[in-house]
Formats: sequence, structure tokens, C-alpha cells
Amino acid sequence: MGFYNDLVEGLRNMIGQNRKYANPTQMAKACGVAPNQIIRYIKKERGKHIQVLARVLDEVGARIVFPEDKSPNNDNFLTPQKALARANRDGEKLKVDSETQGKLAFNLDWMAEKGDPDSMKLLTVTGNAMAPRIEDGNQVLVDESQKDFFEGRIYAVRIDEEILVRRVAREPGKILLISENQEISPGPIVLESNNPAHNWAPIGRVVFVAKDLL
Repeated sequence: MGFYNDLVEGLRNMIGQNRKYANPTQMAKACGVAPNQIIRYIKKERGKHIQVLARVLDEVGARIVFPEDKSPNNDNFLTPQKALARANRDGEKLKVDSETQGKLAFNLDWMAEKGDPDSMKLLTVTGNAMAPRIEDGNQVLVDESQKDFFEGRIYAVRIDEEILVRRVAREPGKILLISENQEISPGPIVLESNNPAHNWAPIGRVVFVAKDLL
């Protein structure tokens, strides 16, 4: 194609939706030049000195190589619904926070490795019962399709009207909800599987924790 055409084509391919630059103005700002200069280059309306240089480079066999476009494909990302720290009417799922839009997007392939992406919700944790692993204000990704308890995993569990995030242990006929912060919760919460007086239900397994480091 030639050095000059490669240059023009490369510039064009870097501009557009989901590319490095959304428009010529954004590219021009990043390069520190006027937007009309970028526009004229990609329209081949100027650049005679570049064309002269391009002939020399073509003669010596030079070629221009642009970096691969590594911008994310938005179609392969999902923003889970934000959930309130309370259950819905049936008491088995988190109630969706209709007033707050989730701000964390996750790669769908990664989510599929963890569980069911369509069943995942973001829950903001209250309290430090699971500190330092999960602290007050951290967001956890809860997969509501995973309700079967596995030893040592962390789950969101409803007890009466309260949603707790705890590590699970099992004993015959009992579920133990264990806090990692013994200063706040020194002993496990014991739930008896066949005791109708215990009003509780598994909500889902915690598959990811998001936290600020500052």
C-alpha cells in the first residue's frame, strides 16, 4: 500500500467508537495539534512533505506499524445490578436498588468462570465482621444461583430481615456462619437446618470482593 497510505489508513483506524480516540478532536488534543490538521491528514488534503518522505521510505522498504487496538469490547462486559442489603419478597434473593446504577463492569468470560453472570448482583457490605478480608463499605459480587453451601466458602445469608456475609462451616444438621473478625463476633452463628423457628435462607455465594486501597 505504501508508507503514506499506511499512515493515513492507520490514523483512520485509531478513530471511532470503542477505539483509542473517539474522534479527530480527541486525537488532536492528545497530540497537541489543531483538530483541522488531523482531519486534513486523514482526508489526504495536506502533507506534501510527508508524501516526499514516504517515497524515500518506500524506496528503502520502510513500513509503518501501528499498535494493535486493545480497547475493550463493551459487548463482552456486564454491569451487575446494584442490590440493597435486604431480601426481596420471597426472601431468597437480594432486592435490587432501582435508584442506584451499578458502576463496576466485569468481563463476561471471567464472570462465566465464576458462575452465572445473569444471577450476579453487587452488594455493599455493612460492618467489619469479615475484616480484614471484607471491610465495611466494600462491594461484593454475589451469585444468587449458588445457594448450596460448600465448606469454607463465603456466602450472603438472610436471617430474618438481615443480610449477613459470612464464611460457612457445616456440622451434622447445622450450618455455622463464621466471622473472621473475632473481636466483633467471637462465636459462630448456628443455624439448624430442620428448625422451623430459624427464619433464614441462603442468598448466594460471594465470588468477588471490590475494595479501595486508600
